[in-house]
Amino acid sequence: MKFRDFFNEKDYIIFDGAMGTEIYARGVPKGLCYDELNITMPEIVKEIHLAYKNAGAEVITTNTFGANRFILEEYFGIGDKVREINYYGARIARQIAQQDIFVAGSIGPISRPLDRDKRLSKEEVREIFREQIEAILEGGADLLVFETFSCLEELIAGIEVAREVDKDVFIIAEMSFPNNGLTLFGKNPYEVASRLDQTSADVVGSNCGTGPQNVYEAVKKMSAVTDRELSAMPNAGLARFVQGKFYYPYNPHYFAEYGRKFLAAGVKIIGGCCGTTPEHIRQLKKRLHGLKPIRKRPKRITFVSSEEPVRKKEEVKSKLKKLLEKGGVFLMEVDPPRGADLENLIKRVEPYIENVQALTVSDSPMARPRMSPISTARLLKDRLGKEVVVHYTCRDRNIIGMQSDLLGAHALGLENFIALGGDPPSIGDYPFATGVYDLTSEGLVELMSALNHGVDFLGNPITSKTGFFIGIGMRIPEDPEELDGVFRKLEKGAHFVVSQPVFDVEKAIRAFRVLKERGIPVVAGILPLISYKNAEYLHFEVPGIEIPEIFLERMRGKSGEAGEVEGLKIALEILEKILPEVNGVLIMPPLGRYYLVSRLLSEFLAVNR
Repeated sequence: MKFRDFFNEKDYIIFDGAMGTEIYARGVPKGLCYDELNITMPEIVKEIHLAYKNAGAEVITTNTFGANRFILEEYFGIGDKVREINYYGARIARQIAQQDIFVAGSIGPISRPLDRDKRLSKEEVREIFREQIEAILEGGADLLVFETFSCLEELIAGIEVAREVDKDVFIIAEMSFPNNGLTLFGKNPYEVASRLDQTSADVVGSNCGTGPQNVYEAVKKMSAVTDRELSAMPNAGLARFVQGKFYYPYNPHYFAEYGRKFLAAGVKIIGGCCGTTPEHIRQLKKRLHGLKPIRKRPKRITFVSSEEPVRKKEEVKSKLKKLLEKGGVFLMEVDPPRGADLENLIKRVEPYIENVQALTVSDSPMARPRMSPISTARLLKDRLGKEVVVHYTCRDRNIIGMQSDLLGAHALGLENFIALGGDPPSIGDYPFATGVYDLTSEGLVELMSALNHGVDFLGNPITSKTGFFIGIGMRIPEDPEELDGVFRKLEKGAHFVVSQPVFDVEKAIRAFRVLKERGIPVVAGILPLISYKNAEYLHFEVPGIEIPEIFLERMRGKSGEAGEVEGLKIALEILEKILPEVNGVLIMPPLGRYYLVSRLLSEFLAVNR
C-alpha cells in the first residue's frame, strides 16, 4: 500500500520517537556524526528502528536528519558521503520496516542560525536538498518529513525541491517553536502555518520545541489558519546536564496523555522527538487505542503579517563618541583587580588621571582571572567620574551569556565597548579551562549592533534597544590594503577603531589615514617601554607588535629608572607624531605603572598646550 492511501484510510498515525538521543543512550558520545553510523555501525541504528516497530510505531524515521552535504562537510569533513549515508539510512529502515510499516526520510535544516560566516545562496540550498532527497527516496523511503526547522524560507525551498524530485511524494513539514512559542527567528505558528498552507506539503505541524505543552500550543494555533492535516512530534521536555551527560525527563505516561490532547485538537500524525523512547511510543499507542481525532477545527482566521520593521534605528549618544569627534582624547588602560576589593586599584589610579578623559577596562588579559570588566567599569565611573570603555571578549561566554551581560551593562549605564576575541586559556593560569568562542570578534560586533537596533542576535525583538558605542581592535598592517578584516567589522556595525601599540609610526599613519578618510574615529595605542627586557619580549613574543631596531637599540642595556626614562622619551616622540593623525590615544601602562601615564601626558602638555 502506498503511504498516501494508508494516510487517507487511517484516523491517526503513530510515528516513532527520537533517534539521536537513543543513539546517545547506547554510549555513542556527542560530537560524532550520528548519521555516519548508517555505514559504520548500522546495527545500532537497526536496533533502534526495531525497538520502535515493536513498540507500535506505524512509521519509522531514517537516521538522516543532518545528512546533507553542508553539515557533513563543514562539521565532519565527509561531504563526499552524502549519497551513501542517506541511501543506507533509508535501506536500513526499510529492512526493519519490511512491508509491515512505513519509512519516513528525515530531513533537517541545512543552515545553522549562528553560522553567519557560511552563507549559502538559494540555489546552493536547493541543490543540497536535492542531493539528499534523491538518495533517501532511492534507498526506499515512502515519504519525507522535514523536521525541526527554524528558517521558514529554507523549509519552503526544501518542499519545492522534494516536489520537483518526485511530484507524488508525501511531504510532512514541521517547524520548531522553542523561543517562547516562536521560532528561533521570531516567527509565530500563525504566520508559519499560513505560509506553509500555500505550499504543496501534505501535512504541516510542529516538532521538538521544549516539550509536549509547547508543541500542543503551536499546533492549536496552526490549526486556526490552515486546512491541512496536522502533525505533532514533541520532545520529552527540557534536557538536564548532569555529571557530563544529558538527561531528558522520563515521562511516557505524561507524553501519552498529550497524545490524547493532540487527537482532541485534530492532529492526525503523532510521534516523538528528542528524549522520547520506545516506551513513550508504546504508552502512546496504548493510550490512543479506540480514540478518534476531533475533526472540528476552530474558526478560520486570516493572518496578516505586520509591515512594521523589527529593526529600529540605531541611536548612539555616548559622551566618548562626541569627545572623539572633537579629537585630542587621552585614554588610559586599567586592569581590574585580581580580587573583590577595588580600593587599592582606586588608590593606584586616581592620582594619575587628571589629563585623561576616559579609562578602558581590560577583560582578564592573558587569560588570568580578574574582576568582571563590567563591574569594574561601573565602579570606576562612579568613583572617579571618568568615561569608561569596557574591553569585552568572546573567550569566556557563550552567546546566551554575552547577550545577558550586554543587556545588563546597558541597564548599568555602560555605553562604550571594545569587541575582542580574548587571549586563549592555554596561555593563562588555567590552561585546562574551556575557551568558549561561540562568536568571533566580528560576530560580537554584529551582536552588539543587533541590540542597538532593538533585536537579539537572531533578529527577535527585545523590549528596548541599547546604545552601545562599539570599538574594535586593530593590528597595524604592513600595507593599508590589508585592512579588510577591519572594514568587515565596521560594516557589521562597529563605530571606532583602537590600534595595538604603535612603534612604527610611518606604517601606522598610512593605515590610520585610510580609516580617517572614511570618517572612522581612530584611537592609537601607545605603550611606554620600561626596559630592554620588556622591549625584547614585546617584539619577539607578542603577536602584532613590532618594535623598530632603532628603539630596541635605545633601550638596550636599560632597566629600572633609566629604562622608564628612555621608554617615556620614545613614547613622547610617538605621541607627538601620531596625535595629529588620530582622534585619540590609548596609553597602556605596563605592569600597572599608572604613574607613567601622568608623566607622559604632563611632558606632552607642557610643550603642546
